[in-house]
Amino acid sequence: MVELRTHLLAASLTPVLGALACHGGGAAHADGTDDGGSSSGQPAVSDTGVATSSGSTGTADDTGTTGESPPAIDPAPAGLRRLVAHQYVDSIELLLGPEAAAAAAAPSDPSLGGFDAIAAAEATPAPADVEQYERSANQIALAAIQHPDTLTAQVPCLVSVVPEDACYRSLARDFGRLAWRRPLSDEEIDIFANLGTEARAWDDGEFWTGVQYVLVALLQSPRFLYIVELGHDADDGGARQLDGFEMATRLSFFLHDRTPDALLLERAAAGELDDADGVRAVATELLASERARPTVRRFWGELLMTRGLPSKGKDPALFPQFDAELAASMQEETFRLVDDLVFEQEGDVLDLFDADYTWVDARLADLYGVAAPPPGQWLEAELPASQGRAGLMTHAGVMAMLSHGTLNSPTRRGLFVQEQLLCNDIPPVPPTVNPVLPDVTDPMSLRDRLEQLHTSQNGCGDCHKQMDPLGFAFEHFDPIGAWRAQDNGFPIDASGTVDGVGSFGDARELMALVRDDPRLPRCLVDQVYTEALGFPPTDAQIEALDAVDLSFEQDDHRLQRLMVELAASDVFRRVGEPK
Repeated sequence: MVELRTHLLAASLTPVLGALACHGGGAAHADGTDDGGSSSGQPAVSDTGVATSSGSTGTADDTGTTGESPPAIDPAPAGLRRLVAHQYVDSIELLLGPEAAAAAAAPSDPSLGGFDAIAAAEATPAPADVEQYERSANQIALAAIQHPDTLTAQVPCLVSVVPEDACYRSLARDFGRLAWRRPLSDEEIDIFANLGTEARAWDDGEFWTGVQYVLVALLQSPRFLYIVELGHDADDGGARQLDGFEMATRLSFFLHDRTPDALLLERAAAGELDDADGVRAVATELLASERARPTVRRFWGELLMTRGLPSKGKDPALFPQFDAELAASMQEETFRLVDDLVFEQEGDVLDLFDADYTWVDARLADLYGVAAPPPGQWLEAELPASQGRAGLMTHAGVMAMLSHGTLNSPTRRGLFVQEQLLCNDIPPVPPTVNPVLPDVTDPMSLRDRLEQLHTSQNGCGDCHKQMDPLGFAFEHFDPIGAWRAQDNGFPIDASGTVDGVGSFGDARELMALVRDDPRLPRCLVDQVYTEALGFPPTDAQIEALDAVDLSFEQDDHRLQRLMVELAASDVFRRVGEPK
């Protein structure tokens, strides 16, 4: 068995390493995460590199009707981005069906900068993650064989009465094209076909054993586990151009959060993604699909951090009504408002920040003090004007996430407005400063405690002047987002003034200012870009994203149009040199 494993490993490594050395003038690089074997001692194969793509080259560029060269840009670097857990599972469902997806178990996602995509682009998988991918691939392959309808639809020879070894070539060619998101070379097909044949021989002629090992090998490859974005030299001498298959991949994960389907790969092969107009047309179609809705929901869940609500701890003695069911309702409230404005109305996405209505179920209706729908149903409801609520920042879920377990955090709430909504960086707490509130002997409101503390700490006042007053605007909302008139027995003062933002009397007035602040839509452009590519924009991308922001404004700040125009831009369709 050891000899067979060694033989298969050697046979698989030689051609792919050679292809790696030749690809893209040496720009390609391996991630080095595949251990090249199976812990079971049975046949295994490893793809430690990437081979040259075939098919559409994607060399055409969008220069408008003037024929002028596009402006020089410095896009995000070429390289590999690991699939995050939900992308991995959803891709398996597309490739092999729901039973296989249920068997998939990806490693947990690290988080950097608030978006999973950043960690996927920058974090290195641990050895335990590699082992988890191997276990998962085996579980997936077994489930796919036990429930083969999705697989046999792609590879019809699998249902032959007496399947031949030649079917392993069809499996590698047809399923491999979907799994790797580009056609396999003849050399690569030979590797996996030979693996199937030798695995079958090892198991006394059992054909499906060969199928199992071909599937496991393909699904452990970096070509499946990573979004490969290497590009090629552009004809205009500018930044590297993604080819059609790389564009299909980037576009599908951006708008559908999973691997491209067969139709999108066919469109890539036909050259439909080789210029900006083609990308616009395809992106518009992808956003019209129901599949786009959970993708957009997930973006807002990450941006607003409400995806963490189910695990957010609240003191049960103070907030007995806060439980997993209420947390789920809080998440759904925000998602329904996003669905309504982005998809149903296709309206101005900035209206999310000062909307005077929301969606409630019975639990949330009780929390907000509005009429409740029947159990299990949702109802559009006007936000109570007396509570000063406006937009998703005053949703109970957002307020709960930006609070502690027992009391509010005006600093955290104000920092969120500055950094997440206005993209205004605030320096971190100096290491010499203790951020924990000291105990007080005399009763006072939280606002008074913070103002007293932050004006007395050296080096803290300037930063807190930019955060705390914004957070005080939300003091009428307690740690689970319920309205209150007093804090610790003292009337709440929700007014404030912040340089660059303005003066306000409460949260509603603050959010009216934020909604009209030109930094808000520009910040949204940056946030969508970061989620799409896994890299926060740098100074090198400012000019290109300014153009996207201008288009966003001209399109009345419709989020779908922002996503389409970002996808069609050079900063999306090109990559820089690998890091």
